[in-house]
Amino acid sequence: MKQNLDITTGTLTVAFPGDVLSTNVDSLRQATFAALESPEIKNSAWMTLRLDLTAAKMVDSAGLNLIVSIIKAVKSRGGSVRATVGNPNVYRTFIFTRLDKQLELAQAA
Repeated sequence: MKQNLDITTGTLTVAFPGDVLSTNVDSLRQATFAALESPEIKNSAWMTLRLDLTAAKMVDSAGLNLIVSIIKAVKSRGGSVRATVGNPNVYRTFIFTRLDKQLELAQAA
């Protein structure tokens, strides 16, 4: 998982390396929340978390649960979440589950 903090735009980008499935969700959860709780990120002035899911071809129910917990954590600090997906099936999953109502959803070109 890659992360990048852009202070000028107040955006923290977290890029997942591939699918978000029950087989890898625990390691993604641990890495994501470790990043969010790290002193450098926790004490910085970011307000938008950008989830880069362009490498994901599948997101299962465990992956959706992780994304919901990330949204809750970011909103609890007054921030917002923006997700970029590359696969049309992942995009439809976000629409079908109404996650697009909880975050800003974009499809990569």
